[in-house]
Amino acid sequence: MIKIYIMSGPSKGESFDIKGDTVHIGRSPQNHIQIKDRYISRRHLQITQTDSEYRIKDMNSKNSTFVDGVAVDPGVDTEVGEGLPIVIGMSLICLGKECSENVLEFLGSFEGPEKADQGETVHQAEDRPMTLEKNRELIQKVSDVFMESSDINEILEKILEYILEVLKRVDRTFILLFDKTGEVTHIATRARNEAEGRKINYSQSVVDQVRTDGKAFMITDTNGPDRPDFTMTLDLEKIKSVMCVPLLFRSQIRGVIYVDSLSRANGFRTEDLSLLTSLSSQSALSIQSALVFSSEGQEL
Repeated sequence: MIKIYIMSGPSKGESFDIKGDTVHIGRSPQNHIQIKDRYISRRHLQITQTDSEYRIKDMNSKNSTFVDGVAVDPGVDTEVGEGLPIVIGMSLICLGKECSENVLEFLGSFEGPEKADQGETVHQAEDRPMTLEKNRELIQKVSDVFMESSDINEILEKILEYILEVLKRVDRTFILLFDKTGEVTHIATRARNEAEGRKINYSQSVVDQVRTDGKAFMITDTNGPDRPDFTMTLDLEKIKSVMCVPLLFRSQIRGVIYVDSLSRANGFRTEDLSLLTSLSSQSALSIQSALVFSSEGQEL
């Protein structure tokens, strides 16, 4: 029996126990599970189960399928662990176990102080996302942002606002969008205070790294022993820690979300990067929709 839990999107809160070893999910009523999400293809995802192993296959959907924030190759069987976040369209699903137990770690909710990687000192948990519900609400806000406005600038501002709301140690956040030639078409930025807002320069080296590798990137301490060679540019901008994730649309990088801290090193943890990566897939769809509906008629 295949167990499926829907965490966000139009069918949020629903769960399914389906007999058999294969399930299809999509917008069409011909699927085992129909989700009326306009960003989901008519036949979007196939799920199979053998013994205790789950495997998924993206059925060449228009907007791709993301596992733990990373797009899977269409038409290829991909093993997925129980409780791992799977994003299709504007919907987030988990397999095998209830999301309330397993998405907790992925979204970075904390009940007490922890010690992070690279020698981070122990800090109180009040400056971290405190509850699963808060993070679930954040993902839902980003999912719904296009419903509130189709103006690209308003959508970018909202996403930046939500990031600062949940990641308390972020001082500045940027969204950069690229056209199909790689040229920057939009830059939106927001800072936690006016003084930081005047420092508008982001690290071009970090952005270039993400554009080249197509992977999320984080430096917890720009003065640490394991920092990359290019961090001299971070020194010039007085950046202490930084994260950057790609905005993917149809498996192509068409932008990035970039955040940094000017006030302290060891500002971010891997859980923060996972949350930002998850938000990036939802954000890319909202941004793409806004551009399509804009007077520019430009697509990501």
